[in-house]
Amino acid sequence: MIVSISQPTVFPWIGYFNIIKSSDIFVFLDNVKFEKHSWQMRNRIKQISGNDESYLWIRIPTRVEKSETMIRDVLIDNSQNWRESHVKTFRINYGKGYDDISFLHELYENEWQKLVDFNIKAITKCCEYLEIKTKLVMASDLNCEGKKGELVFNICKKLETTEYLTSVGAVDYLEDYRNMFETGKVGITYHDYKHPVYRQKGKKFLEGMSILDLIFNEKENSKNFV
Repeated sequence: MIVSISQPTVFPWIGYFNIIKSSDIFVFLDNVKFEKHSWQMRNRIKQISGNDESYLWIRIPTRVEKSETMIRDVLIDNSQNWRESHVKTFRINYGKGYDDISFLHELYENEWQKLVDFNIKAITKCCEYLEIKTKLVMASDLNCEGKKGELVFNICKKLETTEYLTSVGAVDYLEDYRNMFETGKVGITYHDYKHPVYRQKGKKFLEGMSILDLIFNEKENSKNFV
């Protein structure tokens, strides 16, 4: 049983979806502290202005949160027209790309209250579009205790995991818990993802954009790059 765990972020990059696809179960880590100005509330798309090709942030504004606020409890600041801003940005930078992706219309026609609900729904819809069949669950539904590597380990044991698949960025803290994983007979595999080159607007290919960049550019062919 291969399990991966990650925080629910705003339209994450292609490597995030490759981890999901490579797993039997993917867990949304929604029961850890929210971080302001993180991937939890923003991501990047490609912007072309004249001869300049760079990235542009799309953000979901949140209400002022206490330092102990969990991801699952963060509220969106709907006093700002972020949904209209996103759609306008998509149309400016990708032409009719937004209009061709029907599941996005549903997302942006709803007035979301919680950030986690938008992010998980968006990721779920992207998985469906990319034909990823992995089971998706929320960590808060598993009632596991602990912090950092201990929490991850307890989630893995709850799901009877034999292999935990995680990004290479986790090595800095996860190796401190290797003995715990080895004793519990849970293997650790680091996901060293090689970014594919797909058709992208402009002359210079930019890696690490939101999954929307792939979907807007490749449409139904997107699933072949994940």
